[in-house]
Amino acid sequence: KVQGVNITRGISNGSVLLTISWTTVPGSGITYTVWYSSNCGTTTEPPSGVLNVSGITGTSTTLSGLAQGTTYYIWVTAVSSVGEGPYSMRMSETTYSESLQVRGVRISKGTLDGSPSLTVSWIAASESG
Repeated sequence: KVQGVNITRGISNGSVLLTISWTTVPGSGITYTVWYSSNCGTTTEPPSGVLNVSGITGTSTTLSGLAQGTTYYIWVTAVSSVGEGPYSMRMSETTYSESLQVRGVRISKGTLDGSPSLTVSWIAASESG
């Protein structure tokens, strides 16, 4: 059973996304399937008709093009030559509701230990929703 599932939310080129990572399941030839839905299903099994990304050979994947401000429920399974293992415990995360905006960017030229340097500063982004 896949364990250690972690979800990180983000935005890339205006598209909201979730990056899912998990702990490796021992064995050779293991691939993973990530199941996701805005319908919560149960804690141990997704509802029927959920979307999935299969054949993942590493221990992370990024889901992009998701709806803004929507809670997604995630399950991960390991797949070997004998079949698909049990679902991980359900995890959830809500995507950002709108793009984060960074304001007040300042770039200062200077030197550091005799070498040219740039210092970049900004006002912290705030999340709406």
